[in-house]
Amino acid sequence: MQNEFSLPPDFLQRQLALDPTQSFICEAPAGSGKTELLTQRFLTLLSRVSQPEEILAITFTRKATGEMRERIVKALHEAKLPMPEQPHKQTTWKLATAVIKADQEHQWQLLENPTRLRIQTFDSLCTSLTRQLPLESSLGAQPQIHEDAEELYRRTVRSLLTTFEHDTTWADALSQLLGLLDNRFDRFEDLMIDMLARRESWLPLIYFHTNKEDIKPFWKKIFGESFVKE
Repeated sequence: MQNEFSLPPDFLQRQLALDPTQSFICEAPAGSGKTELLTQRFLTLLSRVSQPEEILAITFTRKATGEMRERIVKALHEAKLPMPEQPHKQTTWKLATAVIKADQEHQWQLLENPTRLRIQTFDSLCTSLTRQLPLESSLGAQPQIHEDAEELYRRTVRSLLTTFEHDTTWADALSQLLGLLDNRFDRFEDLMIDMLARRESWLPLIYFHTNKEDIKPFWKKIFGESFVKE
């Protein structure tokens, strides 16, 4: 008869992923426990530092950020309760107990100040870096995060069109391209906006398969002098 709380088949791999001296990539389908594994790894690292801000977790969405922080805070609260019976919850409980001990030793007061847990989106991390390094970022005023960047892409494309129309270097190429689109500027604009929204798919191809010196003037024209370092 199988134990109600038998170990999962990937138990050893999950334990290995908690090794703070190594890096791992976790790939698994939805509902397989990835978030709990990430929570356990965060707790593992958290118990080994002198300040909680030394550990950083980055997510793509604010929802995921909130869920991750909620999981960790919940684990810390449950660490004050008796150890659960389920093996995977026992692991979380033991790791959270170690964090509670570190919290008391270093006077972090994490349960009273959960914002000390550095769980951020990529956008918020980049914003905090540009705020700390205004000169190095070369951005001037503090940038703002936009959830929907379509209007910004549209402005960029129109600015680019205006530049190309008055530059003989690019005017012929633009004319040929518009000829393929029946001279429909709106169609060209929509295509460029779609490309900008998916630039992670094609930028590497352009960058790694072209002569860097030949393409540098193009980058400067689109992104400005500060974007392309000599």
